[in-house]
Amino acid sequence: MKRQLLIVSVLTGLAQLAAFFKLWFTAHIFGVSSELDGYNLALVTPTLISGLLSGLLQVGLFPVRSKIGTTGPAAETAAFDRTVWWGYAALGALLVGILFLLSGWLGTVIVPVNQTATLTAFLSVMPLAAFLVAIGMMTDCSGYILAMRGSFLTAASAPVANGLLGGIMLAVWPQGGLDCLIWGTVCGAALQLAICVYRFQRISFHLLGPLAIRDRRPFKEISRLGAWALPGVAFSNIAVSLPPIWAASFGEGAVSAFGYAYRLHLSAVQLLVMASSTMILARFSELVAVGDTQSVRRLLKKAALLSLGLGICAIVGVASLGEYILTLLFSGKFDGDAAEKVTQLWVWLSVGLGFNLLGNVFAKLWQAQARPILLSLMGGAGLMMLCLSYFILRDFVGEQTIAIAITCSSISGVLLGIKFLNPPKRKL
Repeated sequence: MKRQLLIVSVLTGLAQLAAFFKLWFTAHIFGVSSELDGYNLALVTPTLISGLLSGLLQVGLFPVRSKIGTTGPAAETAAFDRTVWWGYAALGALLVGILFLLSGWLGTVIVPVNQTATLTAFLSVMPLAAFLVAIGMMTDCSGYILAMRGSFLTAASAPVANGLLGGIMLAVWPQGGLDCLIWGTVCGAALQLAICVYRFQRISFHLLGPLAIRDRRPFKEISRLGAWALPGVAFSNIAVSLPPIWAASFGEGAVSAFGYAYRLHLSAVQLLVMASSTMILARFSELVAVGDTQSVRRLLKKAALLSLGLGICAIVGVASLGEYILTLLFSGKFDGDAAEKVTQLWVWLSVGLGFNLLGNVFAKLWQAQARPILLSLMGGAGLMMLCLSYFILRDFVGEQTIAIAITCSSISGVLLGIKFLNPPKRKL
């Protein structure tokens, strides 16, 4: 596992470099602007929907699939995986159509009425952004299937191609503006999905073949576990979607500034934990299945110490070097004022980095233990703290309140989660 974890970490690092490659061109071309505000706000709903449904699938799929994979024949396992994939593809296509039809109405709901330029950009981007719902769902589902078949590296390496394609399109066609940015995003996501699907053939898993439609018990179990986890997954995804909407209330450019800071913060999270989270979940599932409690505790202890150390390093690094690095790296429309504004947000987000990392590890353990109700409790506590912090502090701190609220949310989730680390005699 250590060797796989190292390789996945390297690939994730390359993926973040590719994402930064695209971010550099984005900052150079758009800076902190109403155009980029509209683009970021247009991605809120597709990201929320695909994240919600992918999270529900992950909660129910891994425990059920582990049982099928260890007790059933290979053909039965392949039919089950195939049915899940095609079912998710059909659902994603349906949601794309619905979101496409509702794009105009969403603009009036999400974008403040006095920001005409932002609304224009939103309406320009939204029809194409709708396709990201299906693409994101199918990519996540493909990654889960690959992980359960021991092919962790493809899911970790495919985002490299995604970021590179989006960045190359901006480099070649900068005058395309928003059209180039959204087309690069959609094409990059489609390429990432295509790489995962191509890997299916390399591991002898074929999407065309018999489906597992007779025995509905596994799918009912997935639905049951997903239903228990629905509040938690919904809370978590809503907590991610609210900050950019709140940022829009602070005027034009605020969404862009928050978007840069959150993108940089999220890159650290992706690099340190999220890319290996599927592998961690698979490892926890194996240990829980055989009752190896000691190994689970050792893994948790290592995760806690590592999260603490990385969190401290992030705070010191961003506070001392963040503005200098942004000014040095970015150029064009991304000026010194933009660097200062983004750094202030980035510092507060970094305060919660260690808690964010550890909270993700807790969530994977509870998924492996089939205790989805804890995901709901943790997600609910985090969302409640996010909202309370924001509404209490927004009149005193300004737009930095959003980053502070996100950090408070991460801290509260971990503090609550510590109480439930040991599984009870009767599982929640």
